[in-house]
Amino acid sequence: MRPRSRLILLLLALAAASLLVSACRTQQTGGSSFTPRARTEAGDPRAYRLGFSDVPWALTELGTRQTYDLAANYGEVIVVQRAPAWADFLPGAHPSDATREQLMTIRDAAKGRGLLVAMVMDPFDPTARERLQRLPANYTGKDLGDADLRRAFVQEAALTAKTLRPAYLVIGNEVNATFERNPGTYVAFVAAYREAYDAVKAASPETQVFPSFQYEELLGVIPDLPPHPPRWQLLKDYEGKMDLFGITSYPSFAYNVARKVPPTYYTGIREHTPLPVAFLSVGYASGPGRDNLNSSTPAEQRRFLQRLFEDADALGAPLVAWFAERDLSFATAPPYDLLASLGLRDIGDRAKEAWPVWEAASNRRYDPPAAEALRLKRAAEQAPGAGATPSSTPPSAGTPPR
Repeated sequence: MRPRSRLILLLLALAAASLLVSACRTQQTGGSSFTPRARTEAGDPRAYRLGFSDVPWALTELGTRQTYDLAANYGEVIVVQRAPAWADFLPGAHPSDATREQLMTIRDAAKGRGLLVAMVMDPFDPTARERLQRLPANYTGKDLGDADLRRAFVQEAALTAKTLRPAYLVIGNEVNATFERNPGTYVAFVAAYREAYDAVKAASPETQVFPSFQYEELLGVIPDLPPHPPRWQLLKDYEGKMDLFGITSYPSFAYNVARKVPPTYYTGIREHTPLPVAFLSVGYASGPGRDNLNSSTPAEQRRFLQRLFEDADALGAPLVAWFAERDLSFATAPPYDLLASLGLRDIGDRAKEAWPVWEAASNRRYDPPAAEALRLKRAAEQAPGAGATPSSTPPSAGTPPR
């Protein structure tokens, strides 16, 4: 198997981690003992909230609490992914106590730490995105074109919005992967999504609602998959029903080193949509993977993170979430070993080179209006014919040199 083709395996590993964490999410994540750190404000204001996924470094109650704690101390958002509880919303059924308790546990754990929730409601099987996941036996093989399943999906989205009041509700994760594998299932999803969007807005008008796209697959840079040009036309399917353009992105498994990632990799999004760009889950390895998966190093991870923040500033992005704050202790055997070095801290909780870059960003004041004014000012200074050049703008305080 060619080294770059293992991006496919990486995505499967990410899916497996999400499924494993979802199965263990009965653990308590109470914030009663949480002690917030005093952030020393420094640097330019930022428009984006910072976040981490709720995938813990260890599949224990302590590991889960520590993940929430660190997200609160060095960000504002926790990203939570879960599969639909189909059976609770099918005809004749009612939401179970377990479903309600799970939502309230997430809500209370975040609220106790001052975190906002980005809830990812993913109907598709992460390991086979052409089909729905965890369907009741008598619905096996059906898609959201089925009236019962569509109604259940919409009702669960509305209950999630009403219970959590999340800042962000992602309805459908990496939906372009489903388009590539089963266009009919994708079309049925789009119809259900548009109905769910309206139901969520009725239940929680302030919640930002959108699907997510797997960015490397959207651009067509994954080898060994059927070749295709970038699928920007898919965004039209959500016209008027998508508040942000949300992406997941793991470029170290498509480009061996950060310097090979094209200069306009993210900023080029502006040519295709005026929507704000939400980096829902991003990761870049700090070390080489098995079978020459990549040749990354801690310095390459740092360079990529610096680049990510620069691009987020240039785009005026509202959200930047990293996949894992700390290397995963269970990422030792396939497929999890592909995730082994995505954390910004190692298994022993020691900071990698990229960590000071993240910490410096977290110390920047979250102030979207001020950040937008600064972005426009710098764009004007750097425009052709203006007296200034990009190098005349000093870096944010605390940003290490490249």
